Amino acid sequence: MNHDQTYWVELAERYFQAETSEAEEAQLRRFLCTDEARDARFDEVRATMSYLHVARTKRAKSGTPLLIALAACLSAIAFLGWHQYQQHNISCVRIAGQEIEADASLLMQRQMTEMFNLTDK
Repeated sequence: MNHDQTYWVELAERYFQAETSEAEEAQLRRFLCTDEARDARFDEVRATMSYLHVARTKRAKSGTPLLIALAACLSAIAFLGWHQYQQHNISCVRIAGQEIEADASLLMQRQMTEMFNLTDK
């Protein structure tokens, strides 16, 4: 069966929504091995299917539950998301002639303290 790129993109989207049959997943796996699938649009589905294949193979050989592998993956994603969020909250300001880099809320508190605790010099 020859399908156009739109069909494969839609099939990949349905795969991520868990709306494909086993036959469609097998068809998608075969397509991902062709030169036609060398498009960057299919990188995510190729990586996901490869990871799940390895996880299933490991599970079958060693008895390691797939849930542990998925939990580890989700933990890594959560950590990376938290780390990225923390990086976005860091700001740099100049207070009393000093450049200070810290969490935005802490910087705001320090700046307010400097503003309202002025002394006559």
